[in-house]
Amino acid sequence: MKNTLVHRLREMILSGELPAGERLTEIGLAEKLSVSRTPVRAALPILAADGFLDTVGKRGYKVRSFDPEQSLQQLELRSVLEGLAARYLAKKGPSTGLIKEIDTCLAEGDAIFSKGYVTEDDEDAYGEMNARFHSLIVDNCGSKPVQEMLAKINNMPFIGPSVLVFNQIGLERAYGMLFRAHGHHHTLAEAIRLGEGDRAEAIFREHGNTQRESLFSRVEASLEERS
Repeated sequence: MKNTLVHRLREMILSGELPAGERLTEIGLAEKLSVSRTPVRAALPILAADGFLDTVGKRGYKVRSFDPEQSLQQLELRSVLEGLAARYLAKKGPSTGLIKEIDTCLAEGDAIFSKGYVTEDDEDAYGEMNARFHSLIVDNCGSKPVQEMLAKINNMPFIGPSVLVFNQIGLERAYGMLFRAHGHHHTLAEAIRLGEGDRAEAIFREHGNTQRESLFSRVEASLEERS
């Protein structure tokens, strides 16, 4: 129930059903969604950690406001910086231990896609693996400026690599999109092992499109309608 509720609340925030600035309470959400307060109480801190909510007082939350165009720009900037991190890591060469950790992430992703489809439960599993994969590259790139700038960007609403929302695009499209993205993981790992900095940078920049598709497909469509 907890994960399902997190997914549902993410969708409600992104669709505007829960508008920016709205105060959320355990009782109010439990009544609105016809669930008990326990899963709501567990879901709210997760949404806050992912940048969807701001804390208000000791136990209160409100929907965080964000500028869609700025969020898209921040995602683009994150992709550029992660591309640099991949270039630097490929240039200096990964340690044996790091390669093993990267291979573990690849194997976890392969297991998710081995059944030929994804479910809502896979959303968290892929998001956690994806965040760990990104962190392995960034944390070992040897560039403090890149690491510090990415730490700031990843704290912005909806920007961190663990945040995906399958409901925005549907499970069938999510499978194809994330299967392709996990292919980026494999080719990126290969480029880093081979010391191919240019290739690693290009792959990581392209990889950033995955989150943009997942989170902002509706946002981009509305921006195009207004232009």
